[in-house]
Amino acid sequence: MKSFLKVAASAVVVAGFAAAGLFGTEILVNQGAAGAQSGRERPPTRVGVAEPQRATIEDSVSAVGTLMPVRAVALVPEVPGRVAEVPVSSGQSVAAGDLVVQLDDRAARADLAEAEATLREARLELQRVTELSDSNIAAEARLESTRAAYKRAEAALQRANAALEDRRITAPFGGTLGIIDVEPGAFLDGSVPVTRLSDLSVMQVSLSLPERYFQSVTPGLSLTLTTPAYPDEEFEGKVTVRAPEIDLNSRSFDIRAEIDNTDGRLAGGMFANSRIVLSTYEGLAIPDDAVISEGFASYVYVVSDGTAARTEIEPGNTLGGLIEARSGLNAGDKVVIAGWDRVSDGAPVTIDEDIAREGLE
Repeated sequence: MKSFLKVAASAVVVAGFAAAGLFGTEILVNQGAAGAQSGRERPPTRVGVAEPQRATIEDSVSAVGTLMPVRAVALVPEVPGRVAEVPVSSGQSVAAGDLVVQLDDRAARADLAEAEATLREARLELQRVTELSDSNIAAEARLESTRAAYKRAEAALQRANAALEDRRITAPFGGTLGIIDVEPGAFLDGSVPVTRLSDLSVMQVSLSLPERYFQSVTPGLSLTLTTPAYPDEEFEGKVTVRAPEIDLNSRSFDIRAEIDNTDGRLAGGMFANSRIVLSTYEGLAIPDDAVISEGFASYVYVVSDGTAARTEIEPGNTLGGLIEARSGLNAGDKVVIAGWDRVSDGAPVTIDEDIAREGLE
């Protein structure tokens, strides 16, 4: 039994040494292959390059807002009454002073006639008492009382005229009427608007901008806007008002700009994408496909003497398919625009014009 155990143990030891020999041989073979590989040079990567372009760059700020007429009011009757006449229709253009709705004014006209008669009587009485006073026949107290009665009669006539005028709803300025759902015979209680009047010749847009633009954005600056109703067209206007203070909650300020609308194409309530040009300057721009972003850092690869070098840049404004490079690049640099995903800092590269053309298409 003991002899059997010794033989078995010996066999295990021999097998272990054999396995160790095979493992060691494999390590030596792998190390030799790795050494042979490191002895060969890495083949250069084919890349496409482009030089930074000189471009006129606009420093601008964009914001969204809503279009609204410069002047718009709700037409509400001053007093309750029954509608006698509606001489206009929905969407009609009217001039200042045009009648929109006429309320029943029979009682008001009667009150006006009574006030006019009272005033005439008061005027005659004042004239008579004044003549007597000049002849020292009438007392001064009576003259003063007559004068007061005349003043009251004048005031009553003014109130009667105002009450009659309140029966007429007129346009305070020229513009376009909204929807009118009032018919003769309807009773108006003096609280519900009859319609809305808007001056559509000039539109305005209200925008909110970040605090950092407060000094740059001033009245007089040009503005362009687009709206979903006319996606392929731009409308031009000018900044007219800048709020005098910054909102404490949003850290922003409001501005308003006016846009000419003599053709009447723009309407109140339209969504507006607005852009204000703050300044223009000359700078360098590169295809935006060349820029690589990692967190807050942006960089490109610049080819020099057959080697790609990682170069940090400060991106700026976008110009279609180009992006401004505010720092990090010089005119004449060879910037990798295609194949950058196969290179690293210090990697050997070769420039291929065909790849460059494909990268720019």
